Amino acid sequence: MPDISEKISKGKENDYSPVNQYIDEQSRLRRARSFWINAKSWALIVVAIGILAVLLAWAYSLLNKHYILKRVAGAQKAAIEKKVNEAIGSGDFSKTKENLSKLEGDIKLLEENEKLEKENENLLDDKDNFTSQISDLEMKIESEKFIQENLKKTLEENFGDKVAGLESENLELLNETKNLKEKLKSNPENSELIKKIDELEKQGKGMGNLRYFAHKNVKLNKYDLTVKTRFHFEDVRKKPNKVECYINFGTPTLADLELGTEKTNFNVNTVYKNKGFSKKDFLNIKKKHCSWNYFN
Repeated sequence: MPDISEKISKGKENDYSPVNQYIDEQSRLRRARSFWINAKSWALIVVAIGILAVLLAWAYSLLNKHYILKRVAGAQKAAIEKKVNEAIGSGDFSKTKENLSKLEGDIKLLEENEKLEKENENLLDDKDNFTSQISDLEMKIESEKFIQENLKKTLEENFGDKVAGLESENLELLNETKNLKEKLKSNPENSELIKKIDELEKQGKGMGNLRYFAHKNVKLNKYDLTVKTRFHFEDVRKKPNKVECYINFGTPTLADLELGTEKTNFNVNTVYKNKGFSKKDFLNIKKKHCSWNYFN
């Protein structure tokens, strides 16, 4: 039987290298994990700094435009004030009709300069705003085109060639709004354009993607009218659940006239009567040119 000294000797000969290797591997894994966590954190910080730098540069460019205009206007103002003060303070200045008229002209020029400064600031803001709005509309138009391409494929499978004559009301409304805003960008004071854009934006709220129209062109009282039959779909695999008709007059001065469904009545505002139209004209259009049986 081995004695105690033999057992101690054998204990000293045990191999702990696998344990040590496992500890080393775990340590290396922890260091690697820590390195990647730090790398990701630094990457996010760099991206955030980059975005902040872009925003600051954009803000600086706007402020710079504003202060350039103020400096130019300020220099002009100072020059005019100096000229007026020199004229009044000079002993040679006489209150003749000619001199007083010239002085009055200089004062008016100063007032006009201040007015111009304000208008320039407002114009810059309006143009930037319109550019942003038009860009947003272009993105919406492209998105709607993609949606309509898929919806019309399903409609064609169920209703055949007649679907080719249909147009998306939402897509047409977006395009019309974009065109009017481009015109308004160069003429921001045009109240008729502003009113028409407001009407289109209200009309577009909650419209959805399943409203289509077929159109016919009609000439009446020197106006080129577009008679549009609107089809409401709840499901593109089924016939429209509602059919209405309306008239587009092709001008921002006249809003679209809703004629309702085939059996409903409609009212004619005095605005249309003042342009030479009568309810009888519109009843005739509703009977002859609205496509009530398009899907029959």
